[in-house]
Amino acid sequence: MLTFRRALVAAAFFLTVLFITTRSTSPAASLSATTASSDEKAPNSNAVHAGANRNKPFQQGQQPMQDISKMTLPEKLAYQFPYDVEMKFPAYIWQTWKWTPAHSEFQFREQEATWTEQHPGFIHEVITDQVAVHLLRLLYASVPEVLEAYDALPLPVLKADFFRYLILLARGGIYSDIDTYAIRSALEWIPESVPRNTVGLVIGIEADPDRPDWKDWYSRRIQFCQWTIQSKPGHPVLREIVTRITDQTLRRKRAGSLKDIIDKNVIEFTGPALWTDVIFEYFNDPRYFDMAQSPGPIDWHNFTGMETTKKVGDVIVLPITSFSPGVQQMGAKDYDDPMAFVKHDFEEHFASVVSQFGDRPAVISAVETTLSYEKLDLASNALAHSLRSLGVKKGDRVAVSLGNTAEFAALTYAIFKLGAILVPLNPGFNVKQVTAALNHLAVNILIIGAVTDLAYKPCRGRSNLPLLQTIVSDLECGRVEAPEIPTLKTIVLVDNSAAHPLSDFPPLASLRSLTPFTSLIPDLINIQFTSGTTSHPKAAMLSHTSILNNGALIAHRMGLEPSDLIVCPPPLFHCFGSVLGYMATATTGAAILFPSPAFDPLATLRMAAAHRATGLYGVATMFVAMFELLHHHLPQEQIDAFPTHLRKGIAAGSSVPESLMRKLYATLGLRDLVICYGMTETSPVSCMTSPADPFEKRTRSVGRVMPHTRVKIVDPADRNRVVPVGERGELAAAGYLVMQGYWGDEERTAEVRRVERDEEDGDREVIWMYSGDEASMDADGYVEITGRIKDLIIRGGENIHPLEIENCLFQHPLVAEVSVVGVPDERYGESVGAFVIAHEGVEAEGEAAKAGGEGTGGVLTKEMVREWVRTHLSTHLVPKHVWFVREYPKTASGKIQKFKLRETAKQLVEAGR
Repeated sequence: MLTFRRALVAAAFFLTVLFITTRSTSPAASLSATTASSDEKAPNSNAVHAGANRNKPFQQGQQPMQDISKMTLPEKLAYQFPYDVEMKFPAYIWQTWKWTPAHSEFQFREQEATWTEQHPGFIHEVITDQVAVHLLRLLYASVPEVLEAYDALPLPVLKADFFRYLILLARGGIYSDIDTYAIRSALEWIPESVPRNTVGLVIGIEADPDRPDWKDWYSRRIQFCQWTIQSKPGHPVLREIVTRITDQTLRRKRAGSLKDIIDKNVIEFTGPALWTDVIFEYFNDPRYFDMAQSPGPIDWHNFTGMETTKKVGDVIVLPITSFSPGVQQMGAKDYDDPMAFVKHDFEEHFASVVSQFGDRPAVISAVETTLSYEKLDLASNALAHSLRSLGVKKGDRVAVSLGNTAEFAALTYAIFKLGAILVPLNPGFNVKQVTAALNHLAVNILIIGAVTDLAYKPCRGRSNLPLLQTIVSDLECGRVEAPEIPTLKTIVLVDNSAAHPLSDFPPLASLRSLTPFTSLIPDLINIQFTSGTTSHPKAAMLSHTSILNNGALIAHRMGLEPSDLIVCPPPLFHCFGSVLGYMATATTGAAILFPSPAFDPLATLRMAAAHRATGLYGVATMFVAMFELLHHHLPQEQIDAFPTHLRKGIAAGSSVPESLMRKLYATLGLRDLVICYGMTETSPVSCMTSPADPFEKRTRSVGRVMPHTRVKIVDPADRNRVVPVGERGELAAAGYLVMQGYWGDEERTAEVRRVERDEEDGDREVIWMYSGDEASMDADGYVEITGRIKDLIIRGGENIHPLEIENCLFQHPLVAEVSVVGVPDERYGESVGAFVIAHEGVEAEGEAAKAGGEGTGGVLTKEMVREWVRTHLSTHLVPKHVWFVREYPKTASGKIQKFKLRETAKQLVEAGR
């Protein structure tokens, strides 16, 4: 590795350069599709075959000294860095980062080493910001406007982008982002059939979104990869892009508008959008190509869906698999594919998000604590070091019992960085539940809040001191002795009794990440207890790969952007909050907002208004509670403000009636609201709607299957039989997202997680997760959830689906909420029982108490409930039993616990009520 001084000497005098050894043949002049064999043809070359011949050879050899003071910037750059397509590719590898590999803070040693290992004899430099400044001053001393532009750029990401173009224009070689792996040597990037002296630039496809709504998701229909580029010095594409960035920067500097280049502007100013535009313009530039011989302009049609290499003039274009293998979308193959050359480390996406969006908010909590991505990274490093000092190591289970706070957010990444296993516990667990969970998982450290906030009950917290006194015999003895939990050795008490800003953390500057994420990819990193709508929650084991990729794919389908502010009341101890919320925003650079430690509808609405949030998450019961407050507790001016900024959101966790979806669109302005379906055991989302789906599909289905996931609907009585399209059956999912199993419970794992042979896929073994949910799929692949199979009511041999009755009653103007269960019946076996909550202002039959908050007054009787069903559905679906209640037993994530309602119904019937 060159030292800084030696780097300057090498840059100034350039006495010795190592080159890639290639054979020399005559240049080719046409556009063509190429493969590794000259006899093969690309199956999807999109008519990029002939025409666009090069007009004239590029300038070669030494040029006479000229006065450049009167030259234009492009002329200066062309003179200073002449392009010769017949020269060899310089054997340089350039990367940039805050520190060099010699620094203790450098966390990309594994990635950096692969480039050296795959390219022996190459000069490989990791350039720091300070070195970049001096190196560019040497290389561009005669082009001062370039240096002025570089110095003026206001954001590190802009300078990093600009540097990659500048160093390749001046010196050539390979530039690759620091978080990439070299899978194959650059000697293999260009097919043997292509003469090296006819190629001056090697690029790859980054995004190939073959979808009609691509403009809502990508900056360009085809995007060329920016994180890895190979070029010869002086290439016209690099010259043009340096000219544009320089001119635009200096123009903005004079206008005083450089500070306006933030976030989304980066893509257009120095990022992949600009890079892609300049490449396409080059392909169609008559200065370089004779377009008279071309059958038409070269555009995205020529590259979409390509699976083999293409040559366009002096540019080699590689398919998406080459520089983006394993992204599991847009046709990219896996890392072991022969076309996979560079692995961009998506598993370390958090590090790249921090690098790109470090100063943007990552987490905003109820006490107005804001952590930027950089501060979140530093805080999690500090906590990781503290946990390690307590003896936590890779593989240890760390139980966390906290509400939605910035502390929990930082702890999540701290535990991940240690390689330990996060075990989020419901803060509402009682002594018996906490003891059972810690014993079951052999937990040795518990992190718990001093106070547990209660959902739907703001400001009425529960002290956890009595719980701890029961678990630990003597809290004053200085060490943990818990006879009922022998593995428990450490308890960390988080003082959350008042506002607890993270500014009290220890000094962070000297603390670094402990465990590279790359070592965690296949590892168990999260154990989630299932939500508890059944009486026996289970501990699902989820991997780093499953939760990170699920979060990223959710963000992609719903259209999350770095500028988004997402209010997330669903709890972090549940997959809704941790994956759909936290992982989705953290893989995107967006901000997640926690309005309260436990769900508080008023705090949620106020936070959305105060921060002008762009998105809102919730389960059906949460949205109902918010609607009630909107009509009775918020000033009209706040209500009127909501539709102007809220547009995105997720409704999940339980069925969402169509009437509620329409209210969400109309009242809150959530026009891009999507529905997610899944289960804890599938990390969790397997199906999801898209903002581009027709309204009917977004309200009546849970969308289509997610990328890299398979779904089938089978006969519950014979899981080997897949039911026909449109027929109801049990839904099962397969793919990267399936859990590793239930911790310590092989028997229950085997009941739902089955290894089956796929006859249509070469008899390959596939792991299927059976959901227990009844569903159907239409001819377009949209899935409709019709209920839980266990919730199915069998009345006189006829199947009744509770969700159908619930959706019907939810549209009654006097009904706020309804839950339908099966009730034991001597004549029919089971009959229909409905637990109904009336709107506020409505008097339910036999009660003076009110609930809810949208009613228009009047009385709601049991017969009115029955008549509504009788009128809108059929007679056999009419509830035999109707009970009016004020609230339901719910999990902390807001799901109704129907097993408890069934027990209550049985008791009420036995009591004659």
